[in-house]
Amino acid sequence: MWVIDRLFKKSSSKKAKICFIGPSEAGKTTLLRFLETGEPVLEEIHTTIGINLRKKAIKMGPWEINIIDTGGQKVYQQVFWELAVQQSDAVVFVIDATIKPDTEPEKFAMVKEQVNYALDIITEEQPLLFLLNKQDLKEKNPMSVDEAFEKLGISYPNSEIVNAMEISAKYGDGVEEAMLWLVSAIEKSK
Repeated sequence: MWVIDRLFKKSSSKKAKICFIGPSEAGKTTLLRFLETGEPVLEEIHTTIGINLRKKAIKMGPWEINIIDTGGQKVYQQVFWELAVQQSDAVVFVIDATIKPDTEPEKFAMVKEQVNYALDIITEEQPLLFLLNKQDLKEKNPMSVDEAFEKLGISYPNSEIVNAMEISAKYGDGVEEAMLWLVSAIEKSK
């Protein structure tokens, strides 16, 4: 029976490539670790240096998702983000929702600069998902989607292929809904 299941799954498999971009320490790699294991990520994750093409695809129903994880430091942004975006069917931009202009103005200015850069390099046809991460850090009062978009000075997306959601990559809160939305948007864009 399992051989038939494996053959059926291979023949009906849909493939997509998604790149994860965003500032350093926003939680991109933690999110990927959660997607790979389905378990809370309680150990410390090391910052991605450069670009990481994940070796193992993530299975989501009929989808086989290949991931490009990019470093968030400015030097990697300039070198790898555009290349990663060009190679991808969709883009996930992860934001640390605890970084705010009134508490960390320099870091927030960098986030805003990186969001604007990403909006310049992503095509209108590519699904784009903004994830406001670190919602589990209640003591830091993380920003909501509406608050973040207001402070970033960008319009809330009103599109079938652009969305923003609040998540906790560490514990997986909201991650399944976000990824289900993303594969649906990929399907609509193809």
